[in-house]
Amino acid sequence: MKKVLLDTDIGGDIDDAICLAYLLKEPQCELVGITTVCGESEKRAAVADAICRTAGKRIPIVAGLDSTMQPVPVYPTPDGADALQFWQHNTYEKADAPAFLYQKIKEDPYEIVLIGIGNMTNIATLFCTYPDAAKLLKGLYVMNGYFDEAPLPEPYYNWNSWADPLASKIVFSSQAAVHRAIPLEVTDKLTIEAKQAALLFNSDTDLMKSVFSFGNAWLESSEKLTLHDPLAAVSVFHPEICQFERGIVQVETRLESNMGGTSFIPSQKGNVEIARTVDREKFYRILSAALCNERQKDKQRIVPLLVVSRAKSVGAIGEAWLANLDRLVSELEKMWRISVGDTLSGGTHAFVANADGEDGEKYVLKIDMPENFGGDFQNSIDALKLADGHGCVKLYAYDLERKACLLERLGKPINQLGYPVYAQLQIICSILQKVWEIPVTNNRLKSGKESVAWFRRFIGEAWKRLKYPCSQSVIEQAFCYLQSREEALKPDEFVLLHGDAHGGNTLKDGSGEGFKLIDPDGIVYEKAYDLGVLMREWIDEYEQEPIKKGKERCRELHNLTGVSEQAIWEWGYLQTISTAFVLLQAGQKETGEQMLRLSEAWSRQESG
Repeated sequence: MKKVLLDTDIGGDIDDAICLAYLLKEPQCELVGITTVCGESEKRAAVADAICRTAGKRIPIVAGLDSTMQPVPVYPTPDGADALQFWQHNTYEKADAPAFLYQKIKEDPYEIVLIGIGNMTNIATLFCTYPDAAKLLKGLYVMNGYFDEAPLPEPYYNWNSWADPLASKIVFSSQAAVHRAIPLEVTDKLTIEAKQAALLFNSDTDLMKSVFSFGNAWLESSEKLTLHDPLAAVSVFHPEICQFERGIVQVETRLESNMGGTSFIPSQKGNVEIARTVDREKFYRILSAALCNERQKDKQRIVPLLVVSRAKSVGAIGEAWLANLDRLVSELEKMWRISVGDTLSGGTHAFVANADGEDGEKYVLKIDMPENFGGDFQNSIDALKLADGHGCVKLYAYDLERKACLLERLGKPINQLGYPVYAQLQIICSILQKVWEIPVTNNRLKSGKESVAWFRRFIGEAWKRLKYPCSQSVIEQAFCYLQSREEALKPDEFVLLHGDAHGGNTLKDGSGEGFKLIDPDGIVYEKAYDLGVLMREWIDEYEQEPIKKGKERCRELHNLTGVSEQAIWEWGYLQTISTAFVLLQAGQKETGEQMLRLSEAWSRQESG
């Protein structure tokens, strides 16, 4: 158990509130006091008290300094304090925060960790007024500084230093036994979409309801949430989360154009350790576990490596999803009265597991990633509702917010049952023809024009993002085919498509006599789109004679369905190159490069 003092400018940015919530829930933390700093510190103290009350705790709180050591051109106000009317709280008057901090430190010398996540005015005044305070601390952790090579757009981005440069300078020169700083370039790696914040945190608890309430003003004005301050707190209890480098920090206090700017000189004799890296996935897991009132588990729920890889390739949102997966599963178990069992492999963009219902039925639980490379959960659900078990897996329940659904349990995929390739083609094409016959009564499904636009955007952007992994001629050929498909649009011939029908998505049905498709994309478009997916499968067969074998496959699909060979060929090319880019982004280098080689060969055939 570590004793902690928190100095905060809570009441504005939501990450202060999340940091406080974490400290209130962290099992290793004894929060012995809170001081507030910055404009209208009394209101900020009231916000801190309200959040503490929702956690069932009464923490000593002191409203501290709201005038800085070095004059600055702004006086920030806590916009989030407008929500105080909805929450029980104490009222505060300004008091001597540095004296309070010193009293707590003197009561437990060498046992107190002081965390600073606002401007450094209270802490610097503490060190100036009580010269022995820093050396009596067990540790000093601050969210402060910026040490990246790229310049900041404006000095005030480094707010905790810019808002009182002199105070920042004093704090960075102090001699605490352990003195660590979490800089902006590291915390910037912990950015997620604001709309996805509820995915990481259990917003149904009173604690998190209060956090979101006080952070609502900030959330409404920002599309992103960066967890600056929580990292400073998490690193106290989990120091392995970051890699630190020792040295000396200098702070600019004179040059107006770089006021509050920080620089770092590496030195083993330095007094400060700055964070250089952060383990994002571990950070999200720790934070989510604490705020969901769950202790960190030694053994995490098994997630297939490909799913993990693709989630991480999405970025912070995907990592937050992984961190929060256990809670999501638990919530769905309660809501749908199921017990989730073994994780199923084979998926690429979702967590899939067997589930047993209290009614004795056998189900499959599927939870999609928040972003899945162009997939649309709503479209998939709409397609399953239209199919109603005809050619596609039966849908029993779904939750759009959690991107989760409860499905009938099917058998093994056809590509694991020893069927020859042509027999697989016959079966899949037969099922597709059943799907194509389903009347389309939902106009929310993705249209042909949207599909073409997505492919054009994705192929162009991915090619650049992946540093040009194939020749420009391959990309030009793709755009040529997209134009061809756009010009060939015939809305009166559009049908309900599956969108990703292949051997891994074709499963034995419950009777054991037939097959059904899973994971429909829900697209209304030309039939050739579905058959293009089958052109990119079994690519090992193309290795020696890519043109000849590709044309033979195209002809087989035409003979089985009557769909235009040219349309199948064009969509086969587009599906192959786009899938290659998806795989490369997800770290599946070998298969991705194999598909790109096939695309190169097919593009040369066209140009030749």
